[in-house]
Amino acid sequence: MKCPRTNEPLTIIKVGGIELDVSKGCGGVWFDNFELDKFTSANSDHGKVLVKHLKQFHKPLSDEGTRLNCPKDTDVVMMRRFFSGKQQIEIDECPACGGIWLDVAELDQIHEIFPREGDYESAQRNFVDNVIRSNKISIHQNEYDIYIEKINFVGKFLRFITTRESW
Repeated sequence: MKCPRTNEPLTIIKVGGIELDVSKGCGGVWFDNFELDKFTSANSDHGKVLVKHLKQFHKPLSDEGTRLNCPKDTDVVMMRRFFSGKQQIEIDECPACGGIWLDVAELDQIHEIFPREGDYESAQRNFVDNVIRSNKISIHQNEYDIYIEKINFVGKFLRFITTRESW
């Protein structure tokens, strides 16, 4: 696989028995689907070892906002999304394979924001609770209800005009 930023071959390293693909050119790291979960806790020895390893590659990125192609599914453009409901760190995720690309220092930032085991899960629960309590859901529900009413009206109208006797 090649680095989505530098197009150089990624180097395979093993951390805690898990193979990761690291870019020596930019310090980014590729996590296959569900691998990132094993490294996000700041208390995780695997996470600490990986952050320490990645610090040697700390190089400025040309443009972090650039859309990247997946290193695994090279014809698929990864989507940018926030790592958590705190909306502080943007990561790149492949919609095809579920893999995640972290740029240099992003794992370290995740550890700073979520220093203890369970902090991430707690932040996600709080985010969902806030969304549910907000009026945004009720606004969307109202829009949905109006949309359904319109569809039902059109359906009734079409049934009415198609069941009329011919003149």
